[in-house]
Parts: sequence; C-alpha cells; structure tokens
Amino acid sequence: MPERICPACHADDTKAVDSVDRKDLIRSYRQKGIDVSAYLHGDSVTLCHCNHCELGFFDPACVGDGFFYEQLQTQDWYYQDDKPEYAHAAKLIHQDSSVLEVGCGKGAFRRWLPQSIRYTGLEFNDEAVQKARAAGLDVRKQPVEEHVAASRRYDVVCAFQVLEHVEHPKQFFHACVQALKPGGTLLIAVPAQDSFLAIAPNSPLNMPPHHVTRWTDRALTNLARSEGFSKTDIWHEPVADFHKEWHATTLAYHALTRFGLYRPRLIDNGMRYRLLGHLVRRSMLRRYLMRSALRASPRLTVGHTVMLAAS
Repeated sequence: MPERICPACHADDTKAVDSVDRKDLIRSYRQKGIDVSAYLHGDSVTLCHCNHCELGFFDPACVGDGFFYEQLQTQDWYYQDDKPEYAHAAKLIHQDSSVLEVGCGKGAFRRWLPQSIRYTGLEFNDEAVQKARAAGLDVRKQPVEEHVAASRRYDVVCAFQVLEHVEHPKQFFHACVQALKPGGTLLIAVPAQDSFLAIAPNSPLNMPPHHVTRWTDRALTNLARSEGFSKTDIWHEPVADFHKEWHATTLAYHALTRFGLYRPRLIDNGMRYRLLGHLVRRSMLRRYLMRSALRASPRLTVGHTVMLAAS
C-alpha cells in the first residue's frame, strides 16, 4: 500500500482509521438531494490520522468543484447569515482595520463589522459573488494564492468553514499568512474534530467531496506554529440550538459504544444501527445516555465549530 502523506505537515507517519464504500457515500449524499458520483474515485474513501500533527484527512481527497457547491447552495441551510463564529471574530477586529475574508460567500460576515472596516472578500461561487457585489461589497473571484501575489496586505485575514474543503491546506494556510501585515491576526474557523462531530455517524457532509480534512485543536495549533505564530488562541462555540437534537442523538450512540452495544462507522445503514435508533429516540433514555457520555467525555459539551486566532 502506498504511503499516505499528511496534507498539513507532509509527514508519512499516518494510519487508516476507517473507510467508507463509494456506493454507500453516494447513497448518503443522494438522500440530501446531492449527486456526488462524479467526484468519488476508486471503490472506497479512507479516513486517516496523522500521528505527527493530529490532522484527520481523507484519501483520496476527492474535492468538490463549482457545480458541486452550486448543488449545495440550493439548500436553505447551506449559506447562513448568522454564525456564532461571526460574533466572536468581530470582537477580535479593531476599528479601521483592513480585513480579507477568504471564501466569503455572499459576504454575510461584513455586516458584523464596523463601517470603518476596509473589507475585501474572495469567493469562487459566481452567484455568491454577484450577490455580494450587488450589496456593494468588494468581492473578487480569485484564489488567495493569486491575490497575495499582488502584494496586498491586511490587518486581519479570516476564513470561516473553508480550510476543511481544501485539498492542500498547508499551501492555503501559508497564502493566508502571506496576506497579513506584520503583526496581523489570522482567524480560521472549521468544524471541530474535538467535538461531537467527530463521532457522529452518517454525516456525509463531513466527508468528501465536501470536507476532506478534520481539524483537532492540536492540528490547528501545530499548523499555526509551523508558520511562525507565537500566540494562538482556540475558541469553541457552544452547541447551537439547531444542532441540539443531532448532538443528543450522537452522544446517545457514543454511550452505547462505551457499553459495547455499538461500533461506530462513518456510514452505517446496518440493522443494529436502525434498531438502536428506536431506543435513542426515547427521550428519557436518550437523556440518560447523553449524561453518561458527557461524564466520560466532558469535551463533547462543545459545539460544531472551533476557531483559531493566531498572531
């Protein structure tokens, strides 16, 4: 078997954690109204773990393209105007700062910032770019690697829910760092692998071609330090109201795993999973199982998103 190289630190000290059959992953996406058959190569996709930097990554990466994200943006829940990380990030940005947002969508983060902010956004999706420009925002269809080549620098560079989609995260992160002025601040928000999301079964959107990497706190911090940042801060959002049902169900299955009644898989359509589903839907039992899971793993109290602030 060829060596699997970590895309964040380029180490070859990696191991396979789990794999998912291509047909099962296609079926799971199709249940959400999304066709991914053109993006998945080979018979299966393997989740790997880097023992050196703690990154989780999929092999092959199988990243989505513009058409894939056009499919996603037809879903009402995909582009959200209100995200907890927006409120937290806004507190870290001073008046009169210059801000570059990479992967800005339609520019929803801009309205969280003071009018004195000089804002520039980068985005690939044509419809999102059009909406942002119609709102009067300076948004460009341009990769950050190309943008930074023009030698423009910013007080703050931010990317919300972008890094996990990128096939080459080290290069992407480096370009974001290069876009900073000396002493500038980098804000990176991603799905938290140190949260319940890491153990949630049947979550195809946390797999290729949507998410191709999984970020622990240590993986984020290690990547920042590899770029010379001396000061890093990690912030976790609380469990969002619209995630509470998912959070509770995931923790219930996790408790059943601890009791030896369930073995978690990335995609699970098996009879045992379905039968246990009838149990965890019972509210009293689910609350008991949830409390049991949290006693054993207090870190699972945190929500979906983690943000790195580096300077």
